[in-house]
Amino acid sequence: MTFFILGTHPELSIAEIEAVVGKKPVIAQSAQVLVLDDVDENLGELQNRLGGTIKIGNIIGELSSSDLDEAIELIAASVSQAAGKNKISFGLSVYDLGGGSKTRQHEQELHHLGKEIKNKVKELERPVRYVSSKEPRLSSVIVEQNGLLASGGEYVFLIRETDVLVGQTESVQDFKSWSARDYGRPASDPKSGMLPPKLARLMINLAGVELSGKTLLDPFCGSGTVLMEAALMGLKKIVASDISEKAVEDTAQNLTWLVDEFKLEPPSLSLFTSPAQELDQVFTKKVDLIVTETYLGTPRTRPLSPQEFTETRDELIEIYEPSLETLFGLLKEDGRVVIAIPAFTVGSELASMELQGLFEHVGFTIEHEHLYKRPNQIVAREIFVLKK
Repeated sequence: MTFFILGTHPELSIAEIEAVVGKKPVIAQSAQVLVLDDVDENLGELQNRLGGTIKIGNIIGELSSSDLDEAIELIAASVSQAAGKNKISFGLSVYDLGGGSKTRQHEQELHHLGKEIKNKVKELERPVRYVSSKEPRLSSVIVEQNGLLASGGEYVFLIRETDVLVGQTESVQDFKSWSARDYGRPASDPKSGMLPPKLARLMINLAGVELSGKTLLDPFCGSGTVLMEAALMGLKKIVASDISEKAVEDTAQNLTWLVDEFKLEPPSLSLFTSPAQELDQVFTKKVDLIVTETYLGTPRTRPLSPQEFTETRDELIEIYEPSLETLFGLLKEDGRVVIAIPAFTVGSELASMELQGLFEHVGFTIEHEHLYKRPNQIVAREIFVLKK
């Protein structure tokens, strides 16, 4: 069995995993964890592919919820197998998999368990260090900075109502690489909105298509976040446009930086300054995949009134409808569109743009729809996966 520790939007994380690995029997799932039947992919490569998964690993044991002695024996035996004579480092994390109060009980017992495992390993005359945290879960930063995956390992307790699954982590998110692309790129424009790189990666994956040999289009490219992730994922043909000349310049600058920073083979890039609805006047070839975040409207610092929402929706539909018609014409018959549109906080509620009818009127079929919203965010994103 393979476990996935999910990101801040678990529903999106699970949809991304399914799109990438295909449908697998689900052993168990919660808001924190997904456990699938064995996944065939290399877990390190899979981790690098996914944007919404924090950790991936394998289940190594199944215990009764009260059998701490068996847990100590199981993990101590695994830790002690670390290669070399240097000091072994290991850590523990607890995640809820439907265990409720039993999860909290295991969280309280975690440090005691870690010390008992450490003492057990010492009996084998191996130098050992137990890495802990103030939280009952080790972050990917702690796992990476303490070299746990190359030493004794990180072990996770996935607490169910009647038993405990014990897993060993095989890979964690590369926080340095994500941070470099989010904050290290040379050009950005916070006023026009910043699509997080992890979400851009997740959106590309949601298309559920084999990327080799495909051409990707982003007609609202902004500073090029989608295109950067596409290049890192191996796409060789990229097309982009934006109505803003500055956005197009930022995109070109960021892609040049990315190729140099990550030692990539430069993709074939076609870049245009053009409104999305007029893109077919300067680019006439068909593309396999369109991944984009549309114009989100005027930046907002407070919830909208019902009248403001109605006016904003009408203004945006005037942009979206002709743009979607143009994009429909540029998409191959078997192509996919993954598009993020805004949802607005109106008063104390989140209001959808309700564009399902518009998508279908243009000719698209909706395959999936998802919500991406951070806490206290005024403008959220609705993400749609569309096909012709």
